[in-house]
Amino acid sequence: MDANVDGPMPAWASARFGEDVAGLRLAIQMGLLDTESAMLESHVAGRSKHKFTAGAARMTNQYDRIAEHVLDLGIPGTELIKPGTFYELVLVHNTLLCPYRVESVDGFEPGDKWPKKLSRVMRELFALTDAPTPRWVADPLLKVEGEELVLRRSLADLAERDPRPSLVLIPYEMNMSGLQRAWWGQANLLDEAGNLQWVTEKSLLTTGTESRLYAVPDQRTGDNFASGDLPEVALSTRSEAARATGTPPQSEIEYDAFVSAAEGNED
Repeated sequence: MDANVDGPMPAWASARFGEDVAGLRLAIQMGLLDTESAMLESHVAGRSKHKFTAGAARMTNQYDRIAEHVLDLGIPGTELIKPGTFYELVLVHNTLLCPYRVESVDGFEPGDKWPKKLSRVMRELFALTDAPTPRWVADPLLKVEGEELVLRRSLADLAERDPRPSLVLIPYEMNMSGLQRAWWGQANLLDEAGNLQWVTEKSLLTTGTESRLYAVPDQRTGDNFASGDLPEVALSTRSEAARATGTPPQSEIEYDAFVSAAEGNED
């Protein structure tokens, strides 16, 4: 989909990113669209009815492609942070950008809860960053079920910076029809169950009003992947009626289960 949001800039984003805010919004939009392309192209190249390759491509590219586009802006002080898991997060204007996939949203905004099991690394990221409102945890350590959440060394170093970094969340909808909608904003983690308190508006980055064209191989003409033409097939977004049911298409259930299991194993 190509429907980026180009309306008025959110006040919270302008205050945080200053004159770089427009470029950063576009960089995030382009990073998510590149993630969509990588996911769908990987599925085509995999020549499988299963969605495992697509899920893995989306999981890794969501971080890498946003970081790539942000780094290309050349904003002084931008760097990659290794939180101690399989991905890196980009830090710009002393702010970590954290994308994550949500299920199809029933309404106009993502919910107030982390969409899957809250991993240890995500708890640490919430704990170390400078929240816009009073925290529910004691700095710099977080009490969880009677145990101290001690920050891993890479994140403890971040927590020692003055000022401490902030965290901007980028929830987005994406399935085998492509990128649907995306938002950005800041939130506090309220408890270990993953409940969130949004302290800024959840501002739209993209809307799912258009679809993109992807080349899908015509496998009827031969067994070779390179054989046959590559017709352009439009991948349309789900209808509002389908979205309202809250039930993903049968072809996506297997993909979602695989992705949820893999993303929950970040410790």
